[in-house]
This record gives sequence, C-alpha cells and structure tokens, in this order.
Amino acid sequence: SSLRLSLPHLQLMEGHCLDGNQGIYKVQEFLGNGSFGNVVKCTKLGSQECYAIKIMNCSRAGQEEFEMMKLIKDLDPDENHLIKMFECFTFHSVTCIVYELLDVSLFDSYKRDSSTRTHLCLIRVIAQQLLKALKALKSIGVAHCDITLDNIMFTDPDSVNVKLIDFGLAVETKKLSTETDIQVTPFRAPEVILGLPLDESVDMWALGVVLACVYFGNYPFPSKTEYETIRAMVQIFGLPEAEVLHKAKNKAAFFTRDNSDWRLCTPEEYTETTGQQVEIKNHVINLDAMIHEHRDMFEAHDDDDHRAFIDLLKNMLEVNPQNRITPIQALEHDFITMKHLAGKSKAVYAGKAEESQTHSSINTR
Repeated sequence: SSLRLSLPHLQLMEGHCLDGNQGIYKVQEFLGNGSFGNVVKCTKLGSQECYAIKIMNCSRAGQEEFEMMKLIKDLDPDENHLIKMFECFTFHSVTCIVYELLDVSLFDSYKRDSSTRTHLCLIRVIAQQLLKALKALKSIGVAHCDITLDNIMFTDPDSVNVKLIDFGLAVETKKLSTETDIQVTPFRAPEVILGLPLDESVDMWALGVVLACVYFGNYPFPSKTEYETIRAMVQIFGLPEAEVLHKAKNKAAFFTRDNSDWRLCTPEEYTETTGQQVEIKNHVINLDAMIHEHRDMFEAHDDDDHRAFIDLLKNMLEVNPQNRITPIQALEHDFITMKHLAGKSKAVYAGKAEESQTHSSINTR
C-alpha cells in the first residue's frame, strides 16, 4: 500500500532511502503501524534481500526493544522460532530496527473466516514451535508479555513455520512485579488481573489462549472487562484455590467472603466496587464438547488426539501459575510427542499428522 510517513524529524515515502549501519535501505511499501510506530518493507541497495524495518515513534521504546533483542540474540532464532534482528540505527533522530521479513500473522490468517476451525495436526505444529520459543526465553529469564495472534507470524506463504515477533514489551523475569501492567485483555493471565507474583508463566497462559482461539475459532473468554474474564474462568475451571486468593492483591474487586467461604462477586457488587459496568454474556466454552464439533468438520479425526489436546490446553490454562505446565513439560506432553497415536488402528491419522509437520495441506491456510 502507498506510504507517506510524517514523524517530527522524518518525512518518508516509497522510494526514499534509510541510511543504516550495514547498508542503505530503499522503502518499498508500508506494512503496518501501531502505538510503537510503523513497519516498512525495504530492500537493501546492491542486494535482492527484503527486510521489515520498524520505525519507532519513541526513541526510548526503540532503545528498550533493541536492548531486549540483544539479550536474545544468542538464542538461535530459526531453531527457537524467534524473529531475527539484523541491526538498529538512528536516521534523522528516529530509531529504526531491521528485522527479517515474514509473511502473515496468525491473526491475519484466521480473520479471513472467523468461524474457521483449525485441524489439530496444524495446531500441534504451531504449538510445538512456540513452546520451543518459550523454552528458549525461559532459559535466559525473559518473558515476552505480549503473546497474541498478531505477534505470531508464518515465515512464508507455503510454510507451517511460525515465529514469535514484537519484543517491545518483553522484560527480564526478575524485573516483573505485581504492579506490572502487561498483556492485552483477551490474553491476560489471571495472576496479572488478580495481582499475584508474576514470572514467565504469563506467556504460557497467553499461548494457551492463542491455541484455544485457533481451535475454537473464537476467544475462549469474554474480555470487555476483567470481571467478565474472571467470571468465565470461574465458570470453566471453578473458584481459584484459597492459597491463590490469599496472595492476590486485587481479589477484593472480584471475590468476597460469605462467612469463611470465598465466592465470586455479583456483577452489581463489582460495579459498586469499581464503577465499571459489566455486560454479562454466557459465551463460555465447553472444552470437552468441542470434540464433537471437530468430528463433524474434518474427515481426518481422532478422538484420542482431541482429548490429548484438551488435556494440554487445561494444563496451559491452569489458573494457579504455580501449577501451570512449563515449556519443557509441555514439549513432552502426549499431544506434542504423539505417543497416543502409536499402533495400527491410528496409522492413517498418524500419517497425516506426520505429513502436516512439513506443509499446510491439512488446513485451508
């Protein structure tokens, strides 16, 4: 799409050049924008290579993102499914970060038809790659803090390879505190809402929500207000354990005590406490019932595979972060290893599952 960028120190149009440290980049097209700034597709003069350059509105935010990318640069970006950064430079007082050019986001891939369900075999491939990304980040003590459908991208049009992008809100885990405001609401972990101690397991929750989205074709929890999200969690998983509520700094907005027993506040009580109006919708997923919907939609179907996926999902969406599955544990889960698909009776389905590891023909990408 045509491009004209107007920043305080920079007027930029298609065909203009950005003078980097490792070469001169010619602007080809506008790829997207956000609160951080803009992303443009560029070619490096003298080569055929294309890049995505993030042009930051705020130099401090740009520097913080660059520092975080330096922290993760020693992790193999291809092996660990993390976006690759090439350089960071300042041009006319504007911070520019040069990244590899990827294809479409998971959000773009699925918004074409919001009712689309994704075959489990493709979900498994995506899940395994992103669990590797979380394992790598955990190994260096970093939390991404903004895992969403938008921040996961396919590497090219015909590939099932995905990468985690946008480390603008990433933080060293040791710097997370209960006051840290992280994650957008549909993907926000319960410990963030309730004011519990935070660590990198917030990313596991968000990834669980992402996988639920592509499986169900919808967000698993309503999220206009945090109350609706907490109410849906209680409906699906029951009340949080007493030890969780005991530690939660923000519990009074959502829970109250009758005698010694905790209960969820009514919508009226929540509005009285916070002043926020609540829209009550009973859009709450039934995890176990989804097997039947998928059975009707896909010719290649295996109930045991669905049960394994739902079990992994429940472990990722564990309300108590202390009990939530870790990346290493998740990578060893039956749904990922496909142990449950051994044996002659599963041979045809298992063959399709193996095939989907290399290309996306199993799904309408």
